Amino acid sequence: MDYNNIPFKNLSINRLTANTTKPVDQKIAAIDDNKRLNRVVDRRYERMDKKFDRAKGNAVKTAKLDKKYGYNYDAAKKAGITPDETGHWASIGDDGLILKGSKHPSMVKTKKVEKLLGNKIVKKNGNLYSITKG
Repeated sequence: MDYNNIPFKNLSINRLTANTTKPVDQKIAAIDDNKRLNRVVDRRYERMDKKFDRAKGNAVKTAKLDKKYGYNYDAAKKAGITPDETGHWASIGDDGLILKGSKHPSMVKTKKVEKLLGNKIVKKNGNLYSITKG
């Protein structure tokens, strides 16, 4: 994922780059390639799949699970976001809107990257946003 393409991220990336010798892209790649963290994410996907299987046929439960564990494709498309060559969709929109549900299995990676960049995640109007720490 290329975080340099997200406009509000540039300030955070510049600040982090000035304070470290290791390139930001390498630090983000290290989070993405962390085997232990990937096992955690895989287990979370398995648990999520089981919850969706149990909720099959119940539209109310499925909608709740989708909000909690899903991805906001409508907001992503409105922001002009498309999947990359691997099929992965960006986690954050141009305005800092986090497109994943709060319990999305890979949200743990998003939180780690945001912390690395010096941002914090806040809830605003029922949505999660990544903002630059003040």
